[in-house]
Amino acid sequence: RSVDAIPLTKSKRPDAVAIVIGVEKYENMPPAPYAAKDAQLMTKYFKDVLGIDKVITYIDKEVSGFIFMNIFDPDLGDLQKIINKGQTEVYVYYSGHGIPDKDGKDVYLFPYDGKIEMLDVMGYSLNKLYKNLDLLEAKSVTVILDACFSGSSRASNMYVAENVSQTKGTRIIPPEVRPWETNPNFRVFTSSKDEQTSLGFDESGTGLFTYYLAIGLQGDADLNEDKIIYASELMQYVSGEVSKISKKIRGEQNPQFYGNDNFVLV
Repeated sequence: RSVDAIPLTKSKRPDAVAIVIGVEKYENMPPAPYAAKDAQLMTKYFKDVLGIDKVITYIDKEVSGFIFMNIFDPDLGDLQKIINKGQTEVYVYYSGHGIPDKDGKDVYLFPYDGKIEMLDVMGYSLNKLYKNLDLLEAKSVTVILDACFSGSSRASNMYVAENVSQTKGTRIIPPEVRPWETNPNFRVFTSSKDEQTSLGFDESGTGLFTYYLAIGLQGDADLNEDKIIYASELMQYVSGEVSKISKKIRGEQNPQFYGNDNFVLV
């Protein structure tokens, strides 16, 4: 199945914004295979399938310096300038390396030019991301992460996982900040359990998780065939397929979902 067969849907979200980030080639560490295509693909799906007009995409070198802070800071960031509190739906997609700190208490999204030695300065903590997105007071927040936080690079049949952070095997502690527990309009899709490797899918040239996310949004995730895809249906479909196929590649991968699962995606 081609992920490029993108259906046009009836979904329209005139007051919504999506931030899409994909870092495949890193200046100071091994690549995250297919992350750039992941971002390009999800940009199209956000526009054509979810009906979001305003999709802002950053790929590879565009994800440099303190870009995460520049986007997501709740007081000074670019995102807070373009949303209407209580009205705008916010979507965030990230594909690339996730780096844990040495004690596993925090994990970080990582920019193109990041240095491991400056992880807590140049990386962007997931706890901070969740907290700052919640502080925006948007109508809803949906976060999708195709990244692993085990300290390994993305593997596939063609690519062998590399230790990108010298922390491989670190026990990852669940995030301290969990806005989905208090905010029914906040939800998170992640590609794997904390200590698993999120795989690439050579056949599609994308992440395995992103591949089934796309196929699900084409309609395969409409499990009860009512022409509506709920968050619960998408996660059930994606989790089942990824868990099954990952065993044929390089070990088990189990996507996770946090939040209210009655949200209508398409």
